[in-house]
Amino acid sequence: MSFKNRISIKQVEEGTDLAPKFDEKGVIPCITIHTETKEVLMFAYMNEEAMKLTIASGYAHYWSRSRESIWKKGETSGMVQKLDRMLIDDDQDSLVIEVSLTGPDLGGKEASCHVGYRSCFYREVSIGKANIGKPLIFTEDEKSFDPEKIYKNIPNPTKL
Repeated sequence: MSFKNRISIKQVEEGTDLAPKFDEKGVIPCITIHTETKEVLMFAYMNEEAMKLTIASGYAHYWSRSRESIWKKGETSGMVQKLDRMLIDDDQDSLVIEVSLTGPDLGGKEASCHVGYRSCFYREVSIGKANIGKPLIFTEDEKSFDPEKIYKNIPNPTKL
């Protein structure tokens, strides 16, 4: 599979050619949402290979900037993201994917975040001048899983 070369604005914005624009680091931003609930699950990047693997396999693959490698979501945790739909924006430089979550039995819960919450967006920022500096508000009451059990043999998967 290969993407089309970007030839014109008309081709990119109004045509049917898939001609994604990867940034200077070779990645394209991707927002991942739950197919049924439309809840934002995560934000990540795909490089050309990850995007092609996602399209070809039907499962979400991303580019890890911290590890500098491709990762199939759920490869370690078992919490896989099955691709239901992929959308690309008007100038083809960002993606939204809709996914269904599959994976280990979490007591009827689903999860997508390595911290243990359902969504990676589990905290809300208070808006307004009077709220500057206020603590974040948790939007999820409890974690869907214990990350120490799922990732028991893996060091912290993120870098600060």
